[in-house]
Amino acid sequence: MEITSNLVLSDYQRAILNEMGIASWQLVSEEATQVKFVNKPLENVTISSDVISKTDALVKLKQLKQQTQKLESTDSILMTFSTGDTQLQIFTDILIALGLEAKLQEHISIEQLNHYSGYPLSWTQGEKVSMNSKQLITPALAELHHPETKKQLWQQLQSALSLQNPIK
Repeated sequence: MEITSNLVLSDYQRAILNEMGIASWQLVSEEATQVKFVNKPLENVTISSDVISKTDALVKLKQLKQQTQKLESTDSILMTFSTGDTQLQIFTDILIALGLEAKLQEHISIEQLNHYSGYPLSWTQGEKVSMNSKQLITPALAELHHPETKKQLWQQLQSALSLQNPIK
């Protein structure tokens, strides 16, 4: 019994190999991709995997990458806004209030925040002012000239500082 099989990778298989950093090659000639199996019965092979689609596989691969990546330790302040905003007086005032004016600053993307540990503060832009643990979220610094927003910011900073250094 002779069985001829075409060993051609599907787009899904190519995507998986690509995500794993494995280059795949495709022969130009159709004849070269045919392999003959002689006297071997064809067995049914079932894939026991939770992967339902290409998208699911890519999501799982991305999660695995994030789980296995080592976190970079830094003592810099991590910021996700433009470097021009660091020239504003409100920026300096906030760092002084938090006791972080002497710290180095590193501008990163929001996606990169998950790659760091040990930082004294991460400062991102959002719609509302909030301060949780080591994460400060403020509107764009240029918008902090509004009295109500400024008041909300200083209240958040004051309550965060009182939690860090309780009065005895």
